[in-house]
Amino acid sequence: MGNQLRKKLCYMVFVIALIFSNLVPTSTAIAAEKGDVEAEDLFITEYVEGSSFNKAIEIYNGTGADVNLANYQLHLYSNGKTEPTNTETLKGILKNGDVFVLSHRDADAAVQQVTDLTSAVVNFNGNDAIALEKNGEIIDVFGEIGDDSDFAKDKTFVRNANVSSPTATFRIDQWTDYGKDIFTYLGSHTMDGEGEQDPGEPTDPDPDPDPEVSTIAEARQLANGSEVVVEGIVTANSEALSNGNQFSTYMQDETAGVNLFNFEQGDLPEVQKGDRVKVIGTTASYKGLKEVVPVSIEVLEQGQALPEVQHITLEDLQNKEVAESYEGELVRINGYIPSIPSSPAGGGYNVSFIDQDYNAMLLRIMENAIDIRQVAEKQWYDVTGIVSQYNDYQILPTEQADVQVAQQQPEPPSAAGEYETTVEKITDGDTIRIADPVFGSDRVRFVNMDTPETYAAKNKAPERQEINENQKYHGDEATKHIQTYIQPGDKITVKVGEQPTDDYGRLLAEVITADGENVNLEMVRDGYAVSYFIAPMDEKAYPKYQQAVKEAKDQGLGIWDKANPLLELPFAFRANDDQKGFLRYVGNSATKEYVVPDDWEDVPVEKRVFFSSPEEAESYGYQPINTENPSEDNLLVQFLSMNDLHGKIDQQYNLDPDGDGVFDTYGRMDFVASALKEREQDNPNTFMVHAGDMIGGSSPVSGLLQDEPTVEILEEIGFNVGTVGNHEFDEGTTEFMRMVNGGEHPEGKGTEGYDGMNFPQLCANCVDKESGETILPPFHIEEVDGEKIGFIGVNTQASASMVMPDGIADIQFTDEVAAVNEAVATLQQQGVEAIAVLAHIPADQAGDGATGEAANLAREVNDAVDIIFAAHNHQVVDGVVDNKLIVQASEYGKAFADVDVEIDRTTGDIVKKDAEVVFVKQSDYEADPNVSKILTKYEHQIAPMMNEVIGYNRTDLTGDYSNDGDHGLGNLLADGMKSVMNSDFAMMNGGGIRDDLLAGKVTWGDLYNIQPFGNTLMKFEIKGKDLVPIINAQLSKKYGPDYSISGFHYTWDPEASKVVNVTYPDGTPIEEDKTFTLTVNNFMGTSKGSKYRPISDRGKNPVMGPTDLDATVEFVKSLNSTEDDPFLYAAEGRISVAKEEEEPTKNPGTDNGDNGDGTNVDVGNDGNNANKQEKHDGGNTLGKDNYDDNGDNDDNSSMSDNGNGTLTGGTKHTALGTAGSQHDHGSKLPNTATNLYNLIFIGLALLGGGVALYLRKRYIANKAS
Repeated sequence: MGNQLRKKLCYMVFVIALIFSNLVPTSTAIAAEKGDVEAEDLFITEYVEGSSFNKAIEIYNGTGADVNLANYQLHLYSNGKTEPTNTETLKGILKNGDVFVLSHRDADAAVQQVTDLTSAVVNFNGNDAIALEKNGEIIDVFGEIGDDSDFAKDKTFVRNANVSSPTATFRIDQWTDYGKDIFTYLGSHTMDGEGEQDPGEPTDPDPDPDPEVSTIAEARQLANGSEVVVEGIVTANSEALSNGNQFSTYMQDETAGVNLFNFEQGDLPEVQKGDRVKVIGTTASYKGLKEVVPVSIEVLEQGQALPEVQHITLEDLQNKEVAESYEGELVRINGYIPSIPSSPAGGGYNVSFIDQDYNAMLLRIMENAIDIRQVAEKQWYDVTGIVSQYNDYQILPTEQADVQVAQQQPEPPSAAGEYETTVEKITDGDTIRIADPVFGSDRVRFVNMDTPETYAAKNKAPERQEINENQKYHGDEATKHIQTYIQPGDKITVKVGEQPTDDYGRLLAEVITADGENVNLEMVRDGYAVSYFIAPMDEKAYPKYQQAVKEAKDQGLGIWDKANPLLELPFAFRANDDQKGFLRYVGNSATKEYVVPDDWEDVPVEKRVFFSSPEEAESYGYQPINTENPSEDNLLVQFLSMNDLHGKIDQQYNLDPDGDGVFDTYGRMDFVASALKEREQDNPNTFMVHAGDMIGGSSPVSGLLQDEPTVEILEEIGFNVGTVGNHEFDEGTTEFMRMVNGGEHPEGKGTEGYDGMNFPQLCANCVDKESGETILPPFHIEEVDGEKIGFIGVNTQASASMVMPDGIADIQFTDEVAAVNEAVATLQQQGVEAIAVLAHIPADQAGDGATGEAANLAREVNDAVDIIFAAHNHQVVDGVVDNKLIVQASEYGKAFADVDVEIDRTTGDIVKKDAEVVFVKQSDYEADPNVSKILTKYEHQIAPMMNEVIGYNRTDLTGDYSNDGDHGLGNLLADGMKSVMNSDFAMMNGGGIRDDLLAGKVTWGDLYNIQPFGNTLMKFEIKGKDLVPIINAQLSKKYGPDYSISGFHYTWDPEASKVVNVTYPDGTPIEEDKTFTLTVNNFMGTSKGSKYRPISDRGKNPVMGPTDLDATVEFVKSLNSTEDDPFLYAAEGRISVAKEEEEPTKNPGTDNGDNGDGTNVDVGNDGNNANKQEKHDGGNTLGKDNYDDNGDNDDNSSMSDNGNGTLTGGTKHTALGTAGSQHDHGSKLPNTATNLYNLIFIGLALLGGGVALYLRKRYIANKAS
């Protein structure tokens, strides 16, 4: 019986063993044979950098135990940075044998399916490095930190299965390249450790046989790190291409060519063209160039024929696949060399080589191979060379005879033009990569500007530590700021000049956004870049950039911030960091003089032009700076000028002219008089002049008395001569001539006994239609100390359309240039050579020059003209155009110009001139008592007029800024502006509303106190889409909206400080491309501050109107209110905060209906992620404006920490290698299927033990019975 039970027990155990043998997987058996392989730590096992946002990193746990990820971080090192540019701290538990995948949130669905975490840390490009850190120490890397070569662009790399440990030194031979957008292996990893174990002592004493000889074409296809033997013909002398101890040459067989390169020549022989060699080595790649790293080179034969040279074109080589097929091979190519670099880089010169269509490629001319002095620029060449690569393809000639002047020399190619492309990557504040190369280059260096450097400084001297850190800080800030204008994926236009590329093959261009913004100029204007002009330069662009840099500097923006300024301008930083010193001569575009390189700081930043040599500077008309003292025989004369006073004799202003943040009180004519008289004491030869619009649009104290008080004050100060502007003719020719000649006003509105002006008014182009004679003298001559000075007056022809036609029906404004030239000829006939033009013509500052009609006048008139005193557009101007000084001194008595000149007593001509615009700060002067008395006298006289009743108001109207939404007073004023100017829309700035309007009588004085500035209304043409950037500019994150509005409504998001929707008052969306008219005051319409600038930038065809006060008076009168029936104004929802569910209107031209509460109904969704960065003015959709103010990426983690060591991602995915099992990211990271075998084994063992125990108990029980 016992034997039978024992047999049964054995049978059962045998059956259990059979069952178990079928369940245990084959892989387990194999592992048992080999011995378990365990990784030393976590390591990176896959890298994906594909099209669009297909970016991922995979981390593998093969340690044999579960790992808590809390000790690990993943770092991104972008663009060759040596410090992390982004970091992700990992969380959760990673099971043994499993992988952790991080990807971009917008990656392909196949990538998202196996993703554990979406993170900005994988927002890399093919030239960025990734590092895995544990407890503060880097344990594994993909890519070389500090190297920005595109080694991994558009590729998937998988870690080889034999790798079982992380390494802090990147080894490309540990990885297999699977090409672009391959996701097959993502989500799982196999590690067998083979090849990583200690091979032990060799047991076979026989040497390994030589590897089989491969063709070069076959060798090029092998993975990097593969051993290879190739034979072929050497196509370049190694000594011609090698630098220092390095070894470099090229070889070619009948199938292909390849570079031979080794960092150490060692025992490798020098080889010559025509040597047939056998090379043993390993394959590698560097900067895209396929190489064989030779271990040994055997010269088999010498003097062999070189491979046949293949004739190709630069256009052929623009195709990367075609270029790759020629890499390493001899070719002949025709092209044009526009310029030769002044210095080599890395042992050779990077010479731009272009064809007629500006297909471009670099010629890499090595110093050891070719004498660059024998290569001339601006010629066509036939070049024989080897197709090579350093990120981009290039041609490598190897001896002097390879570079031959072509027999045919057609006209030089021209690159100038605009080309559309797409942003691929932001490198730094002045460099980007583009998806579609232009002229063969996918890198764009922004021209005319320079941003601080972001690279790690080379000069690490202790005294430069602060400078280096400061440079990098401002460089990083510029990199962030440029992303508020452009982002990867944006469509842009690159505007290229005559020189399309630099010495590094980068495209030199201005970058224009889809919305027409010039990013180069805006970066300078915002203070994140400095203007930077190297001859030859764009003469039209120069003044815009120089004006922008001056304004940014004056306002203390960005790098000019006095609290944290840039310590070294970028070009100075590079010179000091490279320790090569300053090499370029620096010209002052105002004086046309240049200084030696080390004296660059003597030239103001807004006037700098850089030249390569004194000869180049002088070829542009510059002369060495003259340090000699001026001739003592010259006559010194001073001109003090004003313009555009507009009768504001009693007005004062709270200003910050120098942009230092400190405001003070400026202006008022009794203080201006004191300042002018004080300056007059500096030089007895002083003349006070004005350029028109001294009257008209005036304060009540002057305007209510026909501006006769203003004339009285000008005479008291002692003006010598003036001209007319358009406002002198506001009431017609007859009234103005009465102002000049004197006499009582026909309606008795003036002052008693008015006797006219006691100094001449000039106008050479104000002509009586009937007689053809000028109505005023065209010129006036003053004589001082025996020298004659001529003054000519002209008025803008535009005046004819700015005043009532009936009032000037008897005169015409003729061509200004012709009128000036005629007057100049007469003056010269009378022996006058020192000539100034008083021109009521607009000018704008542009660097050290000027633009506008006055600048055009300067270019076109006789060169005998020395100075032009400009006016009309109320700007501060001190510039030189065509050697003529152009000056304008602001407006309203805020400032005056002081112009000092020297007159050569021999020629009678002005030989030196210098100007200064002086703002009149009241605290610097005592009010002139005589002018104060005049002001007081007339203020008392107009008091009754101030009390005229204009209308009646029902409720108290208070408010200025529309911070909390629209208010009744602002609505009243904006409606008045819209009504009087007959425009579609109107906007009124809160700072221009200076008082409340209480219920009851509304007097002229009440309205004057509300709008005391007497600003002039301006009407612009705009597109509907322009409303969004105009409104956004006045929204403050701290305070909210500023402007009161009329003709439309809008909602806004206080958190983002952006517009959400813009509609008509009835809720209908405003058409994006329709043209509308917008009325503002001239302060808003001409200010260059960031709040107001979009109005003048986007507004077209400005038309001037009445003063804002006159418009309000007219509008209030039109309401026909009475004491019993007063007008009623209140808030009405014109400006409101957007509701949470409200979304931007996708198509502003679609009528979405009305909710009935003043807001519009939104329909549909625009398909955009609300957090995705968008263009800063919303592209083509009104209200869509979602960019981040800090410029950060929005690709932040979508997983959250549950607080218990687990991760929540809200998604499920199927992991590769798990038989389709689904993992919920709301729990711990998933187990792999192989872990179930342990459970099966344990269960079977327990089952077997239980059966055995049961049988034994039965046996004992049976025996006992």
